[in-house]
Amino acid sequence: MNKLPILEKNSYLTIVVKDNAIWSHLAYVDYSSEVQYILSDYTDISHLKRRLDDYLFMENFWNEYFLLLEKNFGWEMLESLDKNLNRVIPFKDENYGLSGIKVLVDDNQDFLTNIFHSISQYSHDISVRVMDTGYIRKTIGKFSESMEYETLLYMDLDINSFQIYRVDRDNKESKGDNKLPTNYKYIEMSQQWSNEIALIDSIKDRRLEAFLACDIDNANLQNNWANLILHPVDVLLDYNLTDILRSFTTVQLLSLLNNHKSKLEGIGEKKTALVIGGKIPRLLGKKTTILALIDGLELYGNFDIIWDNKCEILAYGISASEGVQSSDIVIGKNEIVSGITKVFIPELKSKKVKNKVIFSATVKSQDFGTVSLITLGDTFEMLDIRNKINKVVFEGAFENNVYIPSLQNRKVSFVSSPLGIKYDNVLIDSRLRPIVYGTDRYKNKLKIKKWLNVD
Repeated sequence: MNKLPILEKNSYLTIVVKDNAIWSHLAYVDYSSEVQYILSDYTDISHLKRRLDDYLFMENFWNEYFLLLEKNFGWEMLESLDKNLNRVIPFKDENYGLSGIKVLVDDNQDFLTNIFHSISQYSHDISVRVMDTGYIRKTIGKFSESMEYETLLYMDLDINSFQIYRVDRDNKESKGDNKLPTNYKYIEMSQQWSNEIALIDSIKDRRLEAFLACDIDNANLQNNWANLILHPVDVLLDYNLTDILRSFTTVQLLSLLNNHKSKLEGIGEKKTALVIGGKIPRLLGKKTTILALIDGLELYGNFDIIWDNKCEILAYGISASEGVQSSDIVIGKNEIVSGITKVFIPELKSKKVKNKVIFSATVKSQDFGTVSLITLGDTFEMLDIRNKINKVVFEGAFENNVYIPSLQNRKVSFVSSPLGIKYDNVLIDSRLRPIVYGTDRYKNKLKIKKWLNVD
């Protein structure tokens, strides 16, 4: 496909199949009118796991899926050539036609072979690609380069599979349109469960008891966990189940750290970002996920967390990073990067800082004037940034001899732009180190409530 001029009006559909779900993202751009957006759709297919002997992923499946997608998006996409074959309608204007459709399938996804076969039977115009190690390496390499991070980790956290992909790069520019410098260092690590029975039994891990705060007996704990594995949900409303998943996540990350210490060194020392995707962060929410990340991987320093809850970075991370060199669509990074969370973790060991101000900041914007913020020692505090229309300037400094080596003069300064790179939160973990959970669940419950500000 020819390179697209930056001002060419265009639309493109990328479908990501992973975590037993289908994420569809239709990107539309018209730079001459300063219009660009992404329409998204989510379909849960976890229930199909019980029907592997049926011919589910055949032409009828995709025919029904694309008909519903056209209706949900209000966009004409495909037309039938005959009863069994379909073609993509060439792009003409907004709401009519596409320049292409690409389906990305996770290499751990069930029904992988069926998906490839059924799409080829449905339409020859749809390209299919496996999201294997090579694809992820290209994505994180290009994305870290365009976002100017020296270290970037993509963490795909699903209940049955924890996968971490890391790239460390220098500041040298890449050579060539599609190639990354050979001096980039890539690392992969994973923790996976081979089947549901082993995953259900994992709740019996004795280490889990050290992190649990829920007040239920072991029989109910195991039953709740088994139900979550066998009957997946998209929202957790039960406190006990949320606590079990938080504890499970912490233990699995701790296992990854113990097994791959050298691969996880130096996080937060240079300009670092963690891109977090998968089902677990969607179920736990931002603050609880960060708590599990910090305590499981024993993180320290400062870094950004970019949330990829809708798989938009997986879908368009390469396109957004390549800019005008992209072969499918030229989409801005702000369209695929939702609000970023800045994380600061000083290594506090003295009880003298407890309940004392260790960080103060001002947040300025034409939308709301100036707001002052403070953080006390021995807390786990998330500060919200109220992005509206105008830019927000955040300036702060650590006090009382509290510092982070990677910060110059203990000062923090950044700009959040609602129309560009947007920061939604600042999280400061000023808990005393080492982190010690309680000797029993009741003491853990008190600590977790304090850290997460739960009533």
